[in-house]
Amino acid sequence: MKKFLKSFITTILSVCLIASCGLFSGCEKSDKTIRVCASDVPHAEVLNECVKDLLAKDGWTLKVEVLDWTIQNDSVASGDYDANYFQHVPYLSTYTGSTKLFASCKVHYEPLGIYYGKATVGTLVTAGETFAICDDVSNAIRAFNLLEAKGVISKATEGDNYPVNADGETLNMSETSKTWTSVSGNLTVTLVAENLLVSSLNDYDFACLPCNTAYTGNVDSSKRAAVEDDVTAVAGKANVIAARENDYNTDETYKAKIDALTNAMLSQEVADFFATKYLGSMTCDSTTQIDLRK
Repeated sequence: MKKFLKSFITTILSVCLIASCGLFSGCEKSDKTIRVCASDVPHAEVLNECVKDLLAKDGWTLKVEVLDWTIQNDSVASGDYDANYFQHVPYLSTYTGSTKLFASCKVHYEPLGIYYGKATVGTLVTAGETFAICDDVSNAIRAFNLLEAKGVISKATEGDNYPVNADGETLNMSETSKTWTSVSGNLTVTLVAENLLVSSLNDYDFACLPCNTAYTGNVDSSKRAAVEDDVTAVAGKANVIAARENDYNTDETYKAKIDALTNAMLSQEVADFFATKYLGSMTCDSTTQIDLRK
């Protein structure tokens, strides 16, 4: 009888514990789980290979899922994930969903670089006559602006021939044209599909490679002749952690998750991981690790 009574009481206590756990906003295990969606490289790699261990030291469980960038903001806004990691502030500001998202911090920047092709290492980029750049509009505009910033192209000399419009957001080339030629005719810039840029390096004096293209193509930063390095531009387009603004301001449990994740992303350990893992091709330091919480 005593054994039966003891077993009965234990069962009742267990049921009560389970019930109270659900009643009061979930068990501690779910409260300490942070769900983040991210792009693959470098975002998910950084989260899984560095940030996960940092958070675990404070009792947090980080779950990361790679999602297509086009659905990540909606996925956070709907509550499927606590935060995402794939975009910069200018892109986040274009999000028009009913749930407002905000950036809790900036983390890293993926610079466009000018890499040596058939030009001898050490040759000034201004001596180059043939350049390859990525053929998508966004990266092409960045490439032309980088070439202009490094003195390869002169806006003043080119005038209306300069391929980027005054708004800085439109490429003034026909959709079928793949080559831009300077007024003097001494400089040509060829638009090349991103997946062919690395294999085409030796066909041009220099090539402008997006950061991920250089990294996945195993092109070391020692082969880089110049890089986007304007401090304002780098900070302006550093990739961020994005989360739900209203929940952050009203839900203490959610706020604790985002704060823990943000603090980890701003750590020296993350900066060191970038420097080691990505062969110097990405920027993650005091110029990009910026706390945006109010």
